[in-house]
Amino acid sequence: MGGNRFGYIAFGSDELFARGAIFSALRLLHHCPDARILVLTDNPAIFAGYPIETIELTAEKKAETSFGNRYKFGIKAAGIIDLLRRCERLFFMDADMYPTGDISGCFQRISASSSLMWRCEGRPKPPYRALGGKGLSLGDDILTGDEPMWASGVVGVHHDNIPALERAYAATGKVREIVRLHTPEQFCTGIALSQDGRTISRHGLPIGNYNTRGKKLHARRRIDAFFELNGKLSIEQQMKRAATYRVWRAPLDLLLQRDIWHF
Repeated sequence: MGGNRFGYIAFGSDELFARGAIFSALRLLHHCPDARILVLTDNPAIFAGYPIETIELTAEKKAETSFGNRYKFGIKAAGIIDLLRRCERLFFMDADMYPTGDISGCFQRISASSSLMWRCEGRPKPPYRALGGKGLSLGDDILTGDEPMWASGVVGVHHDNIPALERAYAATGKVREIVRLHTPEQFCTGIALSQDGRTISRHGLPIGNYNTRGKKLHARRRIDAFFELNGKLSIEQQMKRAATYRVWRAPLDLLLQRDIWHF
């Protein structure tokens, strides 16, 4: 273990996740040339040639950490722990997040008592009320379903918090059995990183995203086109081009998507 790392997790048959992680890493390296990057992936070959260290995610590990293929976001919760075992401080981003400026100052805000996450979304959705009275615990706290929900598209966390994240992961599977949504992973992570005197702050860094349906449809076309045009160039050239390449939607793009309900 040593030093600070940026991290991603990319798995599954849809190459958008792996390509998105590479695109984000290229932008990261442009803005933060000294960045050291870890990616947990079931497709290490796609990252070959890039200045990225990969950790293989086996089929067995995917099945195990997704609670028997019942909840894929369990892979993320367990995967962040795997990444964090290899560094002192980890700044994790989902593959659909990308830096728009220098974010290297993130590590100065991460300590054993201070973590970063994307944003606080407030009170969870009504299905979480079903946790009340069930007696489910996370650490020393009994879950009520009223705890604040922190979004985990970004997670900045210190190595000393591995035990807290392990408790969050263990609780995630139990919460998922009651709350049939995709968010128990981030719900439990936010609670664990807020216990025992620890605090979470919104990251507030220059980071864009394409995490909604409309944004993702547009970004998929743009990222595919980027690698078609630039994938055989040198890493330095790809970094330079990625830094100014637009994956966000212009007004015309929004007009063309006017029939999509979920922007």
